[in-house]
Amino acid sequence: MVYSDLIFLLGLFPIAAILSFLDRSAEYKNLILILTSVLFFSWGRPFAVCLIFLSCIFDWLIGMAVSKNVERRVLCTLLLILDALFNIALFLVFGHNYLFDSIKDLSFESTVLPLGMGYYCVRGFSYVFDIYKGRAEYERNILCLLTYMVSFHFMMAGPHISYSKLEPSIRNREMDGRKLNDGFVSLVLGLGKVVILAPVFERIKLSGLNGHEITTLGCWLGMMSFFAEGYFILTGLSDMAKGFGLINGFEYPSNYTDIEADNLFTGLVRSFNTTIVDFFSDVFACRRVNNPILKALLILLCGAAISMWYEAKVTFLIVGLAAALLIAIEKLFLGKAMLKLPAAVKYLYLVITAMVIFGGLYFDSLYGYKKWLLALVNVNTKYMLSVSVKDGVMKNLTLIIIAFFIVFAPAKKFVLGLWKDLSRRSRRFYGFTKITQTVLTAFIFVLSIITLAVQTTA
Repeated sequence: MVYSDLIFLLGLFPIAAILSFLDRSAEYKNLILILTSVLFFSWGRPFAVCLIFLSCIFDWLIGMAVSKNVERRVLCTLLLILDALFNIALFLVFGHNYLFDSIKDLSFESTVLPLGMGYYCVRGFSYVFDIYKGRAEYERNILCLLTYMVSFHFMMAGPHISYSKLEPSIRNREMDGRKLNDGFVSLVLGLGKVVILAPVFERIKLSGLNGHEITTLGCWLGMMSFFAEGYFILTGLSDMAKGFGLINGFEYPSNYTDIEADNLFTGLVRSFNTTIVDFFSDVFACRRVNNPILKALLILLCGAAISMWYEAKVTFLIVGLAAALLIAIEKLFLGKAMLKLPAAVKYLYLVITAMVIFGGLYFDSLYGYKKWLLALVNVNTKYMLSVSVKDGVMKNLTLIIIAFFIVFAPAKKFVLGLWKDLSRRSRRFYGFTKITQTVLTAFIFVLSIITLAVQTTA
């Protein structure tokens, strides 16, 4: 089950939200959340229920052992490594089972694979890691830990939150009108990104990167659309997760940040899946080391680990190392050298570096990647733009303009600033802006549901 399933949006989630209001106690709310999350996690995969409980018990026991032997650092380190190996094995076998296609005893159909294994395993390890670092005490009530582990709010696309930061809300949380309103708005806006905007760029991507009809502008627009599709899916799911959390009384940090020119390529990488990048940076101590050479080496290791967390493939590893290398270079000297350059030059730098490095994620072979790179500079292309790409852009021009104002931080801040200034002029204008926001939210929600219904019945 995923966030954009109608059975979840119009069935499981509303029922779970209503049931959670029947009692104010955190214990009752946690029980409802555990039951609905396990159902969400294991929908069509009953095997996953056993996996969830067994892995949670393992992390709980390791955390207890680390806590009780805090003065024996060697033993605690060995226990931490054991937990890391356990979660890595869990992640590879159940999250990347295609690696074991040739091993009959370890290979099985993808239908039994729970979604969100990457985030689930990271949470299990981070719980023990927090205890090891002295940031949290081990949880005596395993149901509280289970609430943290299986909550569907951050199962699909994060954010990753350490147990020490979420534990107070697990034990005591209250609902109010602000959280309900903000939660529903965040949920709807995220749904709109996933259901309405992302498919637009998927169509342009497929047309522009069509290997049988290579054009110069098509390759540029196709790869930009590849990034835009990924951006709206990830940020949309993150917005939905934040909305689900607010409606259930949790306040989560955003799992992405605006793409700012001043932050260069390092900021661009961190803007996607921000909490995961911060977690891996913490584990590899990238920010706590002052030696520049050692720091660069740790950044490379961190980049390799994050890329393998996304997808255990050679192409992802190469792209991850290339991105980490550029980040290390920016940390060493390039960042300071580019500090005073105009914003337009920095944005151009971001576009070119992102396309050259992350463009490798789209292709399965070096031949396809090389062919695309040459096409960017009008080599081996017959003409500039294909009819299919042109039609894809023109038919969706309004949505593309809206997407531009969402992604491009200066334009986004300008529009939001004008909107806030309008709401502050008088009570009349304040009422107008609030009514307009409500109508737009309702419109996006209805349009998204209709779109999903059409896709389901098609």
